[in-house]
Amino acid sequence: MKGLLVLGLGLVALAAASRLTLQERVVDLVLEAFHNRSIVQWMYKEQGVEEVTEREYPAGSFVRLRLRLQQTQCPNQPGSRQDCALKRRGRRQICLACVKFDSRSPSKVLDSHMHCRTETQHAVKEMETTRHEEKCRTVQETGEAPYHPGRLAFSRGLPS
Repeated sequence: MKGLLVLGLGLVALAAASRLTLQERVVDLVLEAFHNRSIVQWMYKEQGVEEVTEREYPAGSFVRLRLRLQQTQCPNQPGSRQDCALKRRGRRQICLACVKFDSRSPSKVLDSHMHCRTETQHAVKEMETTRHEEKCRTVQETGEAPYHPGRLAFSRGLPS
């Protein structure tokens, strides 16, 4: 009887996981990566998602978004509670996330780039912003075969 119950709960969890949108999956990936950093001592909660871009490519789906996080009162420990209250004057983070999912296996991540900074860092260097945008473009182009007509015909010389 317990085996059937466990099997049934597993199937329900699998069905729920498959219904997650790409955006929700990216948010989960960002939270997991953020909390796995050794310097993060407190749990953070999602406060908002902004600037969402979803595009379909032959190699897979690309998602780019900005995520706002806020510090909670729970320490960052494995198995920490998800219903933690927000800290009254807790730190806030803004995260840029770019993720490309495989078209053949949508649960597989082909490439990703995530960067979080504190919300109080208003003057982010232009060079840093450019670097993160370039990394997002690299993630977006992952798995795509570039089309360069005539490249091979003219780039190689005759054998000597």
